[in-house]
Amino acid sequence: MFSTILLQLIILFLPTQLGLHFWPEFSRAAGIKVDYLSPTLYFIDILIASFVLLNLQSVVGWLKHNLTPVLIFLVFALLNTYFSVSPLNSLSWWTHLTLYIIFFLVLRLRMVSWANIRASLLASTFLIIILEIVQFVNQSSVGGIFYWLGERAFTSSTPGLARLYFLGNNFVRAPSIFSHPNSLAGYLMIVYYLFHKYRAPLWQRLVIFLGILLTFSKAVLLAFLLIISLHVSPVFLIWFFLVLSLLQPFVTMIPTAIQFISDRIFLLTLAKDIVLSSPIFGVGLGGFIPSLVHYLPGSFLLSEKLQPVHNLLLLLLSEIGLLGFGILLLLIRLDYKKNRYQKILTLIAIVIITGAFDHYWWTLPQNRLILLLSGAVLL
Repeated sequence: MFSTILLQLIILFLPTQLGLHFWPEFSRAAGIKVDYLSPTLYFIDILIASFVLLNLQSVVGWLKHNLTPVLIFLVFALLNTYFSVSPLNSLSWWTHLTLYIIFFLVLRLRMVSWANIRASLLASTFLIIILEIVQFVNQSSVGGIFYWLGERAFTSSTPGLARLYFLGNNFVRAPSIFSHPNSLAGYLMIVYYLFHKYRAPLWQRLVIFLGILLTFSKAVLLAFLLIISLHVSPVFLIWFFLVLSLLQPFVTMIPTAIQFISDRIFLLTLAKDIVLSSPIFGVGLGGFIPSLVHYLPGSFLLSEKLQPVHNLLLLLLSEIGLLGFGILLLLIRLDYKKNRYQKILTLIAIVIITGAFDHYWWTLPQNRLILLLSGAVLL
């Protein structure tokens, strides 16, 4: 009973960012505090850990019958941490990732279904969309309790925000309680796909689509067009955007006068160099930014410049290397059932399309958790 209540609380708090940040020495790059490197204990982590502990017996039973993949995972995690450019940072990342993987395992073992999560997911999604609408209309944050849920204080004049330039007007793109509107868009895209697949009422899907529209995320709108509207084959989309992701560092000679695009293109070139610097083991989980400082000119050593490359495939290759990718494919092969993986091809396509232009599926907890939750339900 208590386990069921905890699951509903987890889903309700899934999009929130309430957490306690720590700032040890390894959370700095070139002496600069970097959010991505700060070990953080989120409120939802406490809920997830409690949920796992209540289901520990079933987890231990599964581990006993699956020692081979567990040992492969643990050995690689140790090697990746040992060879990391920032071992303590990688250890922090592996700890968080392991908790989320065990959470996914518990969801699978409990055979959590769409019916189990629908109401709570609808409630939490509508809440963040309502906040997004209010932020967009007011062009400022709301504050109050939403600050504690993860909303960042801003006004229309706050520098460094994602903006929309339309007909001579300058609008702040509302992030709701997410760190960026693109991250919000990716989250809502997964939620929309679940409501679409399980034939939820049209009005619910329209509200979620409105939330996606108000993020003005080009990558997510592209994914929506290709997958939901045009019904393009997920397999084709996966391969096409994987190839596109790999080719991006080789189109860096395209000139641009837009600063943030220029910065992203520059990081793509450096990402290629970081991948080649440690192609087998990678630079360690969470090691991209600590590696990046060795390649950046002095003018780039600013907090807003120190961020992961906006290319999921290159980011993964840089942090876990070819060996990590090979082990991932091996673990999938050990558990491969064609009918099972057919169910999540569209989910994978969404991640690959949007991941060709951003990193939030790997770096932000809300996006990782909605991905794991949806994967567990679909499988």
